[in-house]
Amino acid sequence: MKKYTSVLLLFIFSIIYTQHYSIQLYNTDNGLPQNSVKDIIKDKYGFIWLTTENGIVRYDGMKFLVYKNLPLNSQRFMYFYGHPEKDSIYTTADYGRTVLIHRKSPKVINSFKKKSNFIFKDHTNYFLYGSNYSYTTSPGLSLYFQLTDGTYFIKENSLKYIDTVSQKEENLAIKTFYKNAARIFVINSSVFFIDNQAKNIQKIEKGKVVDYYDEPLLTDIHSKIYWSRINNQVFIVNRNSIYRCLYEQNKFNISKLAQLDHIAENIISVYYDKSYHKLYLGSSTNGLQVISFPDFTTLQRHLSKPESVFYATLPYTKSSVITTFGESYDHNGLVENKSFESITPFFMAYDEKKNLIARKANDLVIYQKKTSYKEIISKKNFILIDFFFDANRYYALELHQKKDGTTEYSGNLLIYKDLSFKSVQKRFFFNNEPSKFLKFDEDHILVGTIKGLYKVSLKTNKILNLNPGNELSIRSIIKSKDGNFWITTLGKGLYLLKNNRLIKMPYDANNTISSSHTILEDSHGFFWIPTNNGLYRVQESQLLQYVQNRQFKVNYYRFSKDSGFKTNEFNGGSNGCGTRLQNGEFVLPSLDGLVFFDPTKIKSYYPENIYIERAIIDNKEQYFDKVLNLKPECNRIDIFIDIPYYSNPDNLVVEAKLSGIPNSRWESIGKDGKFSISNLSYGNHSFVVRILVSDDGKYIYKKIKIIIPPYFYQTLWFKLLISSIILLLLYIVVRWRIRFLKKKNHELEEIVNSRTKSLSDTVEKLKITKIKLHKEIEQQKKLIGTITHDITTPVKFIALTAKEALNQNELSGQQSEKILNSIYKSSDQLYNFTITLKEYADIYTHHRSNKTELYSLYHLIDEKRVLFNAIAENHHTVIINNVDKAIRVWISKNILSAIIHNLLDNSVKFTKNGTITIDSSVEGDTIILLITDTGIGMDEKKIEYYTKLQDNIENEKLLLQKYGMGLHLVLQLLQMIEGKIVFKKNKLKGTSFKLILTNKKDD
Repeated sequence: MKKYTSVLLLFIFSIIYTQHYSIQLYNTDNGLPQNSVKDIIKDKYGFIWLTTENGIVRYDGMKFLVYKNLPLNSQRFMYFYGHPEKDSIYTTADYGRTVLIHRKSPKVINSFKKKSNFIFKDHTNYFLYGSNYSYTTSPGLSLYFQLTDGTYFIKENSLKYIDTVSQKEENLAIKTFYKNAARIFVINSSVFFIDNQAKNIQKIEKGKVVDYYDEPLLTDIHSKIYWSRINNQVFIVNRNSIYRCLYEQNKFNISKLAQLDHIAENIISVYYDKSYHKLYLGSSTNGLQVISFPDFTTLQRHLSKPESVFYATLPYTKSSVITTFGESYDHNGLVENKSFESITPFFMAYDEKKNLIARKANDLVIYQKKTSYKEIISKKNFILIDFFFDANRYYALELHQKKDGTTEYSGNLLIYKDLSFKSVQKRFFFNNEPSKFLKFDEDHILVGTIKGLYKVSLKTNKILNLNPGNELSIRSIIKSKDGNFWITTLGKGLYLLKNNRLIKMPYDANNTISSSHTILEDSHGFFWIPTNNGLYRVQESQLLQYVQNRQFKVNYYRFSKDSGFKTNEFNGGSNGCGTRLQNGEFVLPSLDGLVFFDPTKIKSYYPENIYIERAIIDNKEQYFDKVLNLKPECNRIDIFIDIPYYSNPDNLVVEAKLSGIPNSRWESIGKDGKFSISNLSYGNHSFVVRILVSDDGKYIYKKIKIIIPPYFYQTLWFKLLISSIILLLLYIVVRWRIRFLKKKNHELEEIVNSRTKSLSDTVEKLKITKIKLHKEIEQQKKLIGTITHDITTPVKFIALTAKEALNQNELSGQQSEKILNSIYKSSDQLYNFTITLKEYADIYTHHRSNKTELYSLYHLIDEKRVLFNAIAENHHTVIINNVDKAIRVWISKNILSAIIHNLLDNSVKFTKNGTITIDSSVEGDTIILLITDTGIGMDEKKIEYYTKLQDNIENEKLLLQKYGMGLHLVLQLLQMIEGKIVFKKNKLKGTSFKLILTNKKDD
């Protein structure tokens, strides 16, 4: 199983500077698995590959990715061969196993004949010849290489060519090896042989010499030739100098690349990267050396001079500057030395006659141009900070030490009357030390101090404070070609002055541009800004875009020591800390030398490709293509962004954004090229990376998908299932609750209905009772009224009779009998009325308080039969009870007994020598009792009276005195039990009483 080791490099392990280039050294201390670098190549994706004796290494400019656990018996690798442009690079392990580097990753393959690193022919093993340092050659070693038309076979003293089509052989009797190194190399499809004896180069085509070349460096016995077939590159190392050898238009073009002490020691592989202008040297013992060839030139003073610290400079000729030392330099070195003595390094200027104005301590000195800057004019006690002139007058910033005993300074802006320092026309005082000034327009001058920026009006003589609210230490004031005024400060960054308002520009990633010295504008609209830590370049248009839109991102391109500076610290604090020359070059003073460069020739290096294809998931490496599938239980994800980039990593702008997390935004990727994610939730996420690829702010984007499947309990179907179950349970609970509430409501309704019914029944009963009571009361009133009326007569009669008896003195016996008889009859009548009334009252009272009960109708009738039987027998009358014994009734027993009692009493009273028959029948809830006698019978008037009285008992007048109380009482009692009586006179004799009774239980 493959296991790869990724090592993050220290940015620079060791840097050795020469005059024009720098070297970065890499070995086992800072990334390499082993110090022997056998071969070097760059693939089609932009990555550089190394073979070592302990694995294969991929280098992207910042870190090494080591493959040293391939499934092989040995991890010792040799040279590369194949076709990088076809994404097929091969290398061979120590025991002949083949490794294919394809799609940015190596894998072991089965060796096949076409890509074999050796062939067997004519009893000889021929090893593939891809570099003259492929093997440590020895006598007897044979090599081969293939071209389109044929194959060359190299032996120590011969060169054989076999045509691919015709199989024709051509042989050259040449000594192909010199000091165990093959003297044959190939450029493009041309084969060359170095003939050291003849001191020439022979060009060979199809096994024949077709041309000769005289190239001393190639034939010099001190030269070492480094040839790589796969890189199509040839290099010459001679006396510690490295040369590149090209063959173009049928001639050799050899150019010197570098010269270093002991550079040729143990070098076994060389590769030149034209796109980044870097040279890679692989050593057999010292690892990898990367040589950079910057476009900046840094010049230092001669070793006999003090340190090379420069401040103010002025253009001297079209291609040189002059310094406060009086030394004139161009980009090749010292041109002339005027030997200025004791000049203050912070101020230099030209007047209108090209005289050089400078300072010695507190005095002004002017070097005369007409005497080649040898004669001096002095002005005492005049500390000049800055100076310029126009067509009419001089303008100067003057410095004064305050008289309050402190070391602080104040200053004056001096406006002179003419082009001399003789007469001051206007003077403007500043309480703080001035540092820089510049003409804003014809009526205004901008003045910077260590505390702020001011705008001076020459018309009104007023000074306007332009500070944004806090103090600013002004370093420089610059007017661009577009007329914009830019302000550099110490520690507070860069500002644009617009409408008398200072607008602060954004910082770079490291906030280094906060202390910027000046701005030099080139012909392409770029600002070059030297700082205390590197040189920055930015388009003015980007800064102006930021003014319009504060969300716009400004990209600063940084140049540092690896670009060719001796130090990253440039110097400011002078009136001229950056110079433009007529030849287009810029010159910047630094803490260690003068930096010359042509801004139009300085190349920006940006990455071209970005690859997101590997990640470490919980400490396990995983490769993927466009889609990263993860397990739901993974906790930490480290996604690697691989970008082949071989320039200053400060200019590598890489940002990434992950969707699906709160507050997703672009995040900067560090130099380790790693984006870490922890506890990412399940789902489909988009991971987007963008890199800056141009000075114009153009980005390229790369997007991958991260898919994390959910746990079963996080899936949609599970959620739907749980939701369904919850809804079902909720439904069941709701249904149960509804049913429960319905049941409770039903029970309550039943209770309410029951109570309502009970109340309704009670009310109805009360109504009925009320009606009954009303009727009864009315009947009782009528009855009582009638009784009272009827009682009055006998009572009155008794009273009159008694009075009559009292009034007579003597009563005869007949009169006495008559009176007593009258009193007896009246008293008896009164007694009967009273007894009847009492019975009625007792029955009514008893009926009201008595509850109904079930009893036998037959037994009730039979009790009454027995009661009247004796009287009936006296009258020779028989009472027959034919009532059904099975009939049981709920009718009030007292009332029914009273009714039957009265009816039987009447029948017995008026029946002699006859029969009284009582029959019964049942129709539903109705019981019919039929009492038939054979007595004298009722006359029709009585039947009519009682029938009419029964139908309208409330309104009819009671004729108690005429008809007696009996049947009246029966009718009243029948009304109480909701019964009726039908009177019928029999055809023969007697009367029939038909009682219609309702048999139901009272509630």
